[in-house]
Amino acid sequence: MEKIKELDLPSDHISEFGDLVKQMHDVDVNMCYQCRKCTSGCPVAEYMDYSPTQIIHAVRLGLKDMVLSSNTYWLCLACGTCTTRCPQETGLLEVMDALATIAESKGIRSNAPEIAKFYETGLSNMRFFGKLYDLGIAGMYKLKTGKLTQDMGMGIKMMRKGKLELLPTFQNQGEMRRIFKKVQEVEKKARGATDK
Repeated sequence: MEKIKELDLPSDHISEFGDLVKQMHDVDVNMCYQCRKCTSGCPVAEYMDYSPTQIIHAVRLGLKDMVLSSNTYWLCLACGTCTTRCPQETGLLEVMDALATIAESKGIRSNAPEIAKFYETGLSNMRFFGKLYDLGIAGMYKLKTGKLTQDMGMGIKMMRKGKLELLPTFQNQGEMRRIFKKVQEVEKKARGATDK
């Protein structure tokens, strides 16, 4: 993980980049006082090129190019641990989402294409079945990446233990379609905000 030099900012400092994030999700990155609880609880921080703490600090500084070229927001699992641990309720989860939306609107893709493929596979799976079908996600992901036999042993063990459903169940497809439609509307609005 790379180091970002810590700089003191005046309390009223708001970078244009930080202001854009605030417009998108009503999250004030200046509330962060760098306690690092988000990073210490993040299950994937060790794989990120910049920690969640460093990313929120960089957003505050307006280091847009550095932030958008990082892999941090692409690797975010959206588990919410950072948000739960934050004493300032900064909303780092929303910041990560805003960064991904900004990157997508600018045509910036993850430097780890497997992440995007997994994400797309999961979304299409939910859209079709109305809920997650783990075996379907794994199968489609393996087809997209060409890594058909990787993790096959683990998959067989999970099936033996009853952890993977062999056949999918369909549930709440109508509700899921409404959710996807609403998300598309929100993303369209967010893209409009990033174009300004």
